[in-house]
Amino acid sequence: MSKSNGPLIDLSPLGGNGGQTRSSASEAFNPDDFESIRLRRIFAYLIDVVCIAFITFIATFGAVLLGVISLGVLTPLLIVILAAIPLAYHTLLVGGPCNATLGMRFLNVRMERMDGGAPDYLIAFIHAALFYFTVGATSSLILLVSLFNPRGRLLHDYLLDTVIRRVPLSS
Repeated sequence: MSKSNGPLIDLSPLGGNGGQTRSSASEAFNPDDFESIRLRRIFAYLIDVVCIAFITFIATFGAVLLGVISLGVLTPLLIVILAAIPLAYHTLLVGGPCNATLGMRFLNVRMERMDGGAPDYLIAFIHAALFYFTVGATSSLILLVSLFNPRGRLLHDYLLDTVIRRVPLSS
């Protein structure tokens, strides 16, 4: 995110380091990196839901076939595998080299650690698991946390010290 020309806002207490520019996302951020980030996250997730539905449809066809061939013995295992598809989708894509799901890539956003590093597979797994658990447990009310901070971070972003940022378009 170093190619952005927008102003930097220092969020550290008492002015921080005397006006020097910092590269860590936890200390200073470029407001352009978070422009319409809430809408981008919503639409990225909707694209991801379509991708997950497509993958699940194909996997369900294979699971039914295997269930019939095994005379129902594999059915409980196949149901668990089908339930894990959304978690695996987010973990493998966010923990991978692009740090973004297909929907996030389409809308030019990616996940980063607050220290500027990329999330690994463990962070991506925990992030996705916390997302699905908290959304399910609160009937999506937990998503309102995003409205009370300038970066559009959600509860699971705070717990894992991550942030979703816009990626500058390459020219």
